[in-house]
Amino acid sequence: MNTDKNSCKKCILNNQIKGVVIDNDGCCNYCKSFKPFEPYGESELLKIFRKTKKKKGIYDALVPLSGGKDSTYVLFLAAKKYNLNVLTYTYDNGFVSDYAKQNIKTSVETCKVDHIWVKHDEELIYNLYNIVLKLSGEICGVCGIGIERTMLKISEAYKIPLILLGHSPTEENSFTSENIYDQYRLKTILKKDKNITQQMVNRFLIYPNLNYIKSYLFTKIGRFGKKVNILYYLDNPTDKEIGKIIKEEMGWIEPSETEYTRHFDCIAEPLTNYIREKRFGYSRRLPQLSNMIRNNEISREQAFNIIWNDNERIQVNSFNEVMEKLNITENDIESISKIPVNVFSGEVSFSNRVFAKVRKILKRQAH
Repeated sequence: MNTDKNSCKKCILNNQIKGVVIDNDGCCNYCKSFKPFEPYGESELLKIFRKTKKKKGIYDALVPLSGGKDSTYVLFLAAKKYNLNVLTYTYDNGFVSDYAKQNIKTSVETCKVDHIWVKHDEELIYNLYNIVLKLSGEICGVCGIGIERTMLKISEAYKIPLILLGHSPTEENSFTSENIYDQYRLKTILKKDKNITQQMVNRFLIYPNLNYIKSYLFTKIGRFGKKVNILYYLDNPTDKEIGKIIKEEMGWIEPSETEYTRHFDCIAEPLTNYIREKRFGYSRRLPQLSNMIRNNEISREQAFNIIWNDNERIQVNSFNEVMEKLNITENDIESISKIPVNVFSGEVSFSNRVFAKVRKILKRQAH
């Protein structure tokens, strides 16, 4: 990662990233337009919780639990701070790390909440990953859709009114226009493999005809739980402070190899980030770390060191376990890394395009 005039003097973005412009003063357009995030307010969150408790169901909220930092903190807030009746669940994507498994076990026991594991047939899920990776250059869309569908199904089955998510304002903007979580796009990719039947696709999707508009309407009428990004309502501690809280309160553990680790709960993340960096020319960590710099959580020098340490640790020969599961070779990785960006950019359902435009106008409601 270079620190020359092509990089912003305040954050670590550079002008090789589409949409990033460095001015004559050496400052990028994102730093110039930056305004600290203003939380919606805890009082608004409490209103949601009071409304939920009036429904008197078995559970007040569903908390998807990956074993990572954000989801563990959300469980801490929901169960220990706000005393909600919580059901937790973990989507086993086939790549759950040992650290994550231990954190899930400890967190569930500490909070004394119910927990469900959800797992697809391994042959099916790895086949889907293999096909989508070789054709589109990523697998995170498969995992993301799997998480979302099982999350909705559990909320429907248990009639849970709220789904509390751990998305953070610092994770806004990943600088990719690939609509990897669009169902129509995924179906289009999978149709290219004759060994994948419609029945297999439907098994995975659970709701094979669902789109963003239907999902929104089903949430409004109470069929699905309402998604709430709880961290958008609160004046949150820093990343390090959150780590300290959940270590003390939840017995949470993390790898010691690198600071500010996110996504260590998935052992496939280093491979997907390696391929992402090859295809896009930059790491998915750049926007996250740049936002943390702007929020005064870390220094620019610390951010560059994190990226440098990541690059030192992540080499092709460190992906053997994941490559074996996905049934891919180093030659496959080389080919996948050359897949053009936005290769399936036109494969997005019309309803989702409409909803995306509306969502930009009603951004607050999207959280």
